[in-house]
Amino acid sequence: MSISSWFKTSSVLTYDRASIEYGGILNDSAIPPEVILKQRRTVFENSKFFVYADHIADESGHEVPDYLVVAPRIQTPAMITGVTVLPIYENRIVLIRTFRHAVRSVVLETARGFVDPNETPEEAALRELTEETGLICAPDCLVELGTCFPEASTLQARVGLFVATHCSLSDRTDTSEIGLGELVSFSMEEAEGLLRNMSLEDVTTSLCLHRFFANRRSAGGVM
Repeated sequence: MSISSWFKTSSVLTYDRASIEYGGILNDSAIPPEVILKQRRTVFENSKFFVYADHIADESGHEVPDYLVVAPRIQTPAMITGVTVLPIYENRIVLIRTFRHAVRSVVLETARGFVDPNETPEEAALRELTEETGLICAPDCLVELGTCFPEASTLQARVGLFVATHCSLSDRTDTSEIGLGELVSFSMEEAEGLLRNMSLEDVTTSLCLHRFFANRRSAGGVM
C-alpha cells in the first residue's frame, strides 16, 4: 500500500481514542483532552511556509494565546509535506554532508525535500534523490518506511520515509541548494555503528536507518 493511500480513508485532524494501544500506564492521568483552536493569526509567510500564532485551549480551561505553529504551504491530504530517502549504492549507505544555517553545523543527512504540487510522496522521493545525490532508483526499488512527525509540537507536517535500493550513479540535477556538500558512503556495519555510537543528530536520518535495519533483519538480511 502506498503512503498516499495509507491515509486516504482517515482524517489527519482527529483520532479514535479507543483505538490507541498503550503500554504500561505510569500515572493516573486519563487520555489527554483534545485541544481547541479558538483563533489563528498568520504572523509570517514565505515561499515555503506559513507561521501561525494560534489561540488554543483545552477542556479544562487552560489557554495559550500565541502558540507557534509552522505549516508548509504544500501538503497532501495525509499532511505529508516532505520526504526523506535513504540511498543504497553498491550495497553501501549514502549520506550527504550538509551545512545547516539554523544550527550553524555540518550535519550528516539523507536526501530530502518538499513534495511539489500534484506530486506523490513516491515521486518526490525519486526526484529529490537524483537532485541531491545524482543517484537514480527505479520506482519498484523504492521501499516505503512509513512516516513520521519531525516535530509534532510545532510543525504541521508529516514526512514520508523511504529507502532507495539498487541505485545507479548519474549526476546531480540540482546544484543550487545552499549548504549541500559531499556524498559519504558507509558499509552496512559502519552505518549500524552510526546508530550505536549515537553520532547522527538528524532525526529523520536516524529513523530511516533504524527502520531500514529493522526491516532488513526481518527479511533475513536482504532488502
